[in-house]
Amino acid sequence: MLKNKIFTVFLILTSSFFVAVYVFDLGYVFHGVRSTYLRGERSAQIDDSEFFYNSVVAASNPKKIPNAVGYKKINISNKLNQLLEKTKSVAFLIVKDDSINFEKYWDFGSVNSKTNSFSMAKSITSILVGCAIDDGFIEGANQRVVDFFPKISNQGGGGVKIAHLLQMSSGMEWVENYKRPLSVTARAYYGTNLKKLMLGRRFSTEPGTIFHYKSGDTQLLGLILEKATGKSVADYAGERLWTRIGATNSALWSLDYNGGVEKVFCCFNSSARDFSKLGLLVLNDGVLHGDTIVSPNYIRWMVSPIGLFDRSGKKTTHYSNSWYYAKVLDKEIIYARGFLGQYIVVIPEINLVFVRLGKKENKNKGNRNEYQLTSDLEIIITEVINMYSTK
Repeated sequence: MLKNKIFTVFLILTSSFFVAVYVFDLGYVFHGVRSTYLRGERSAQIDDSEFFYNSVVAASNPKKIPNAVGYKKINISNKLNQLLEKTKSVAFLIVKDDSINFEKYWDFGSVNSKTNSFSMAKSITSILVGCAIDDGFIEGANQRVVDFFPKISNQGGGGVKIAHLLQMSSGMEWVENYKRPLSVTARAYYGTNLKKLMLGRRFSTEPGTIFHYKSGDTQLLGLILEKATGKSVADYAGERLWTRIGATNSALWSLDYNGGVEKVFCCFNSSARDFSKLGLLVLNDGVLHGDTIVSPNYIRWMVSPIGLFDRSGKKTTHYSNSWYYAKVLDKEIIYARGFLGQYIVVIPEINLVFVRLGKKENKNKGNRNEYQLTSDLEIIITEVINMYSTK
């Protein structure tokens, strides 16, 4: 009798679980568990591309960055090397005066290895928006999203512009959380219907008024790029950006399903050397290899701090149009950043770009906003600047 009751309870609980999965569309949780907990991790990792379908961002005109004179004799400080090792870096590369000054790899990292950019992809998407404006596919940053997706006006998004998505000020309802399995961010990362997810979001605050970092804004930009250009984001990126910057290897951009859309808020997989070419593009105001790839005016606008106030009422001085801004040792720093400490850092005053890729980043100390300059990155930048302070 007791066995029958236990079996009945088990059946009820199991049935209830699968009903909940179906009703609330929680199938993505299984994918998330398989990609994380079942391999001993608690969140997304830099080698996640193997768990997703991927589209190819073609590189058909590779151009090698030359090594600097004395390349093998240039070293970083012990402090910097220890930090990079402590945080499980897989790649660290410095390009100064258009030449590789230093590079080092750990673990599975190598010259040609590809790792997940995470939110550095948001900065890449911002560059692609500039390309689409230059090509006439998008009228400009002030064009409204309803021109591409009229139905979002029913969700309160009638006044949202391209610029609002770039600046994270669309007013879209979104909770940014990378470790909570039942969250919209996890659904976007592990789920299989990004178009449905994005076009069903509500907009609850007036656009252009409050800075609130959210992956949904960038993902909506990805849908706009696809609609505007008539091509997949990966195809457009390959033709218009990746090939023209002279990327050495084709990149991978993870999809929500086989034949689906690119997860442009994350998941652009490439190498340190090729990521550095994006930094060089920004450093040179959109010009690389003598080719104006993106309008210099757009690049300068793209990296200018937006000055909006966040939800706590503090003025945002660290964020621009999907790129970050900081000052270290009185030098202007422009950078792209991703989860677990993926970085493309541009230091214009010393004509330098560096890339750090890795598995871990220490948390900030004190009350510093998590989306501002991290303590780890500040140390890395300081050490790099000091390397060239007397040169």
